[in-house]
This record gives sequence, structure tokens and C-alpha cells, in this order.
Amino acid sequence: MLELIDNLPGDTVGVSAHGELTAEDYRKVLAPAIEGALSQHDKINVLYEIGPTFENFSAGAMLQDALVGLRHPLSWHRIAVVTSHDWIRNTVQQASALIPGQVKVFEWAEQKDALSWLASE
Repeated sequence: MLELIDNLPGDTVGVSAHGELTAEDYRKVLAPAIEGALSQHDKINVLYEIGPTFENFSAGAMLQDALVGLRHPLSWHRIAVVTSHDWIRNTVQQASALIPGQVKVFEWAEQKDALSWLASE
């Protein structure tokens, strides 16, 4: 399940992952939020919180995640991934060269640092 994170700047979309993520989570939660932010901003930031209640991604969720990025390849300013999972941290760090925009991974306890980084120029 993906939940939107409230009270973020208009150019920042934040989601928190819990349980198993499905393609429907991306289609119904993340994609509309990104489209809404991009209707008002040329470039946006994304905050992904993937904490202790996260279990896994379905194959469809992984595909939708890639498609979200590919639909707007020049629209990403910064992407912050805050996680308590080593395998997520390692995967994002390895894939960051392929992800448009700046990508940085933060430890679960560094949520405020992630928000500060997203807000900085």
C-alpha cells in the first residue's frame, strides 16, 4: 500500500510504503499525485519512505515504478529514498545512475535530513 505524505511543498510528492506494493498502488496513488504536481511545476521532487512495515513489491509494482519515471524523464529534480531496508538502499544506489535527476538514499532515522535535502537548491 502507498499512502501520500501530507504537508509537503507543492513541488514535492511524498509517499510512504506499507505491506506489499502493487501496480494499483502506483496507478491510483503515485501517478495521479505526480501528474498533479507536474501540472504546476516543470520539475518535481519525490520522497519515498520505505520503512519497517514495508514487505515487498509485486512484479506489476516494479513495472509501474519504472513507467512513472519514464513518462517524464526530464521532470525529476531530486528523489530521496528513506528506508530501513538494506536491499532497497543497495538497489537504489546501484540504479541511481540510470534514474534521471539527483537521487539520494537516507537511513530511516534521517527523514528530516531527506526533507531538508529535497528543499535545498
